[in-house]
Amino acid sequence: MPDLRSLNTLLALVEYGSIHLAARALFVSHSTASRQIKTLEDHYGTTLFERSATGVMPTGPGLAVADFARRMMAESELLTDSFGTYSQAVETITIVTSTGLGQTVVADAINQVMTTTDQVQVSVIDRASLEALQVLKNREADLCVNFSVSDQNIDSIPGVRQIDQVRARNFAVLDKKHPLARRSSLHIRDLIDYPIATLSAGNTARMRIEQAVRAQGQVFSPTIEATCPVLTMRAVSGTTMIAMMAERTIPDNLSHSGCTAVELEDPGLDARYIQILAADPQRESEGLGLMIQALRRRLAPR
Repeated sequence: MPDLRSLNTLLALVEYGSIHLAARALFVSHSTASRQIKTLEDHYGTTLFERSATGVMPTGPGLAVADFARRMMAESELLTDSFGTYSQAVETITIVTSTGLGQTVVADAINQVMTTTDQVQVSVIDRASLEALQVLKNREADLCVNFSVSDQNIDSIPGVRQIDQVRARNFAVLDKKHPLARRSSLHIRDLIDYPIATLSAGNTARMRIEQAVRAQGQVFSPTIEATCPVLTMRAVSGTTMIAMMAERTIPDNLSHSGCTAVELEDPGLDARYIQILAADPQRESEGLGLMIQALRRRLAPR
């Protein structure tokens, strides 16, 4: 019998019409969502979705399985309500993070924990870096996965404890046929003649690009204000656009999407770090320990 997580992924895919958007909504990796759909298709022995360049559409059997999935999810909720004691045994962990980290680092860690235990539920709050830190300070979350600059002193912030920190290099993500795709590394000045998908105002890489463009007497106007790595990568594919992404936030299906990543080696770019932070004092929790281990493994050097 199909498991509830796979059926839930199928329902999300029916709703969003895109494996990328479905994975994002469920905070799982693209590969995990694809594998769950493939498992369902193998189980039922038929194609559940028609794939195209614009997305996916459920087939007749796919719609039938979706109806079954809705009934199963409803029955599962009724059973959970009936077994109050068991329901209370399930631990909820709340993580606050940005969209870019949530769809990659955090989603992969959550998926890893879910394969280890069924006694942990994870809630994700999507916030920008400064807001995320405030959410953690207010103890509205157990963990925060966040970007920081090298001189940020987290230990001086009351109610926050640093668990781990790794450096995140800056990359330019571009189509494999882009004129710059075969370069071993790039500088900011190399990018100014191409449309840019960059991060929001205040990001170091964005500011450096803006300075370089202004030095050429041009007006800086990014084509896309990027927040979602998956959708940004799809926008870049097949174009001359260049997206700015941090190491470990680049989607795993980069190569399959027809894109590549080239490191930005520019002395004007500040070092960036990805931090795992916990509310201090940290509550005693087996599930929280599993989540921290999974996040550390996801951020470990490759």
